[in-house]
Amino acid sequence: MFRLLGSRLFSICLILIGIFFIYAGHRNAVKFAALRDHGKTAKAEITNLEWKEKKTSHADSLYTAHVRFKTEDGREIQAETGVPAELGRSLRSNAAAATMNVRYLPESPSTIEDVNKDDPSDAQSGIGRLMLFFGAGMLVVRFLLSKRRAR
Repeated sequence: MFRLLGSRLFSICLILIGIFFIYAGHRNAVKFAALRDHGKTAKAEITNLEWKEKKTSHADSLYTAHVRFKTEDGREIQAETGVPAELGRSLRSNAAAATMNVRYLPESPSTIEDVNKDDPSDAQSGIGRLMLFFGAGMLVVRFLLSKRRAR
């Protein structure tokens, strides 16, 4: 196992995955900044709710809602968005009304998010930077150790 952790391939994979996480964090940051700056709020009707359950524990997670709402200029938009687990559970048990508040971009109304969703971009970018740092550090240590052995 330690041989795998010290391999060049593992380090390169860490670097590439880290770059991917940094890129994904940047894209989320741009989207959430646009939604925060000039996004519009609408009440959306939930037409369908999907969720995933773990096979062993049957714990539910990852709720996705297919929603329909009208923009300020009267266009009807159908899209899908993630739903917090608490709201998903209450919708699933029919304890809550089948509506939710969403924020959308006027120039791209299918770009929507739940009004209460937090911006995950800092966490994604942070994990990406850590993976990039550890991958590059492992490559440097491997290079220095190979130089030392060559003497």
